[in-house]
Amino acid sequence: MQINSFSDFSGQDKIKNYMSDAAKNDRANHAYILSGRNGSGRRTLARLFGTALLCEGEGDKPCNACRSCRMAASYNHPDLITLTHEKPTVISVREVRDQLIDSISVKPYYGGKKIYIVPDCEFMRQEGQNALLKSIEEPPSYAVIILITDNPASLLPTVRSRCTGMELLPLSDSIVKDHILRTTSANDREARICAAFAGGSIGMALSFFESEDFKEDLKNTLDFIKQSKNLPANEIFAFAKDISENKDRILNILDIILFMYRDILMYKSIGKDASLTFIDETGYIESKARETDYEEISKVLKTTEDLKGRLKSNANAEAALDVLFLDISV
Repeated sequence: MQINSFSDFSGQDKIKNYMSDAAKNDRANHAYILSGRNGSGRRTLARLFGTALLCEGEGDKPCNACRSCRMAASYNHPDLITLTHEKPTVISVREVRDQLIDSISVKPYYGGKKIYIVPDCEFMRQEGQNALLKSIEEPPSYAVIILITDNPASLLPTVRSRCTGMELLPLSDSIVKDHILRTTSANDREARICAAFAGGSIGMALSFFESEDFKEDLKNTLDFIKQSKNLPANEIFAFAKDISENKDRILNILDIILFMYRDILMYKSIGKDASLTFIDETGYIESKARETDYEEISKVLKTTEDLKGRLKSNANAEAALDVLFLDISV
């Protein structure tokens, strides 16, 4: 679903209201830092803000009907500029100069604004930030610079102090779930699980829904948990070995285990009133909660959390998974 208006963008009402009012009343500041975790919609919202500031229509902006809005929608507006960088984790000072500093003094081609969107600002080295600083300190009256980052602290204090900061906060699971249901073919179960795993990020929820690997891992891991008590040790170790050979997917699998055992813990503590992620597995969760004591549940949760931390230090995944899966099979 293409986001063409602030009402299409789920959540972040305070920021959306500010942007809408700034565009409608022509009261935008000269520089912003738009921050938030990956998948929070920072780029989408920055582009929507830029489109609104350039909109030539009357009333609420963007109108999506004027010449400017049509050019922005087709990514063909000469005054809505998004900086790019060749290296995946570096924005060079040359790229900052060539794409922003050297052109900002050129007046807009259409209307009264010229918008620069700078994604991935955490990759901008100190010399690039210093080069950008003058454009932020003494910008032309028509220029608006929007810096996008997941880590505002990576920017120099002199840069941060001259920008208006806006942070996109994690959304509630219900908002993410409703967005997934509204914009995709997901059913209620799929939307609920993707929202739970996304941690408040619509972008992450969409990526989970679109990932066949995630769907496969979800099915296989839930099947393993439910059958593990009756599996021989060699099959448990084989499952651990298979997972350990694909480290990119281990963290998702560990999160699936965490969500299942949190459901078991919640059901054991609260009973039928517990709010579960895996509602369709309530029968198994109820049975497991009844036969497992708090100590055993806590042990699996702690072992899983510890393993997530150890994997970041390149721990031996297979050996650690062997231990975890044997705990689950008890």
